[in-house]
Amino acid sequence: MRSFQLLFLLVFILIFFLIATGTIQNLKQIFGKRNFKFLPLFYGLVSFLILAGFVVLYIYPYQPREASYYPVYFFFNALLFTFFVFNLPQSVAFILHLIFSGKKRSPVLPYAGFIVAVGLSAGMLYGTMAGSGQLKMEQIDLYFANLPKNFDNYKIVQISDTHLGRVKKTGRLLEKVATKIDKIDPDILLFTGDMVNNFANELEGFDTILQEVTENQTSYAILGNHDYGNYSNWDTDEKKRANFEGIINTLQENGFRLLRNEHTVIKKGSDSIFIAGVENWGHPPFPQYADLEKAIQGIPSDAFTILLTHDPAHWESKIAGKRNIELTLSGHTHGMQWGIKLAGIPFSLASLTRKSWGGLYIQGNTSLYVNTGLGTIGMPWRLDMPAEISVFTLKRGKID
Repeated sequence: MRSFQLLFLLVFILIFFLIATGTIQNLKQIFGKRNFKFLPLFYGLVSFLILAGFVVLYIYPYQPREASYYPVYFFFNALLFTFFVFNLPQSVAFILHLIFSGKKRSPVLPYAGFIVAVGLSAGMLYGTMAGSGQLKMEQIDLYFANLPKNFDNYKIVQISDTHLGRVKKTGRLLEKVATKIDKIDPDILLFTGDMVNNFANELEGFDTILQEVTENQTSYAILGNHDYGNYSNWDTDEKKRANFEGIINTLQENGFRLLRNEHTVIKKGSDSIFIAGVENWGHPPFPQYADLEKAIQGIPSDAFTILLTHDPAHWESKIAGKRNIELTLSGHTHGMQWGIKLAGIPFSLASLTRKSWGGLYIQGNTSLYVNTGLGTIGMPWRLDMPAEISVFTLKRGKID
């Protein structure tokens, strides 16, 4: 069964049909058995078709690593997950109904399960249809005691994780981004990786809009884990290398200067700051191509430095408290494309697996900002985690 073991598949099928059966029983408790005479047959057919789609796309004859058209997987993932979200609360509600309702079998728990299921599923649909097209702009003033005088009020725009992949909505979003950046009129634009999902041909048709994004300001970029073509099975190393070179060439042709374990100096009058960029670094299984020593070699120890590194785990592991780098900009996490605000405090499931998943983090004299990205991966939705443009205004002053 290729990469899937038989035991995993059997467990998945069992859970899949158990929660579907639980939903059928829960709906019967709400609407009555007579009104749902054909429900088991209908729901069983739907469950079988979704499961068949899973087998075809993920086991045989296809696999994600052999795919070249990712939207099929993204939208199927959305369908599969929404089906689970609709079924799981109702199955749990039905079990609790059997345990706690006693002989009278009050429908309170079945109704509660149904309401939760509908609400969550509606959220999934909204996130797919509308949420992934929303755009927010975060404006942050950053104060640094050692910022050179001529860079006071220097304005930086950061974007990240476009994940271009032939989805029309991505093109419309980039048009919004280009318009916003033009109005902001920054001194510099910084892109922190994952321009594509995997393939150079995903950039086809985006030349004009990418040039609009970069045309009025100096623009620098780094590579993210998806930009290396590592998530596909290649026939030959030559094809993988050609794909990688195609991504690099297209970025450069559209106005980005790539920083690959190197740095550049930005001058204003007699003052200067340094922008360093490294290749991708992440905890396994993510690749560790970054060479931080090479990237910052030659930068004076007292110079003001901004580092671009795709994965914020790099800052946590190798930079914070260990390097004299004032500001690090990252992306990668997407905030898991899902979040809520609890008592006004942003929360995402990403916080369960990552210390730094979105926003500003400060440790001593070094700061990290994690941009939650523009595009989507895995699921084609964003739920209260809209695409982000980050606008930083560097200010000279004392740090509290």
